[in-house]
Amino acid sequence: MFLAFVVSCIILVFSFNLWENWNLIPGIIAVGSFAVPLTTMVLFLEVNAYRDISLFKLIVVFLVGGCASLLATMLFYTIFPSSVDFAGAVIIGIVEELGKLVIVYIALLKMPRCSHILGGLLVGSAVGAGFAAFESAGYAFNWLLWSQGDVDVMIDLILLRGFLAPGGHVTWAAITGAALMIAKGNGPLTFDAVVSTRFLKLFAIPVVLHSVWDMPIPFGAEIYLLPILLTIAVWVVVMILINMGLDQVKQNKAIA
Repeated sequence: MFLAFVVSCIILVFSFNLWENWNLIPGIIAVGSFAVPLTTMVLFLEVNAYRDISLFKLIVVFLVGGCASLLATMLFYTIFPSSVDFAGAVIIGIVEELGKLVIVYIALLKMPRCSHILGGLLVGSAVGAGFAAFESAGYAFNWLLWSQGDVDVMIDLILLRGFLAPGGHVTWAAITGAALMIAKGNGPLTFDAVVSTRFLKLFAIPVVLHSVWDMPIPFGAEIYLLPILLTIAVWVVVMILINMGLDQVKQNKAIA
């Protein structure tokens, strides 16, 4: 999946550099912005040992859920405006993770057969991947306008956001989905799971990671040290959740 995106992006960029045909710019933005989020989502698809979520449903969650989570986030921002400081970073972390939580919760309600940790990771990653892809496309377009049509600046931003994407929205929302499945236990998913202490403790992880990610911490900023360290941290959490999900598979097989 990743190689297909890379080859497609190289062809588009090469074609633009050769002929400067601006009809290729939307393709560069779309392919470059969707590459890593979608690839990361496919990783969670492969990890889902149950194979109980169809690719069609996943695409719907990615597209509709991604857009809906952006809408929910913007609605929350009208209530809780943020600023570019430490307090603002905390607000960003809370608001954006809440926006994705709403959509992950609704998506999981629409899939009653999905009642396990690996499925929660997958559905959450689909919402997060959609959020990340559309957000990155928006940033790329804005930077193209800000730089007065400097395509190289836009491509640099796409590459940077792609490099950092595995540690961002996709994995944060995946943790949220898994947390909902853990909190609900063996029963159906209800709002009680959302307000349970068990869920809130796990949900605090993506909120804190997201907040710290956006904080104006200058240490190592020139090499993006903070996002890299946070990416490592989030994948430690994700691997723990994947192992919990695989243990759940073994338990279900033993019961069967």
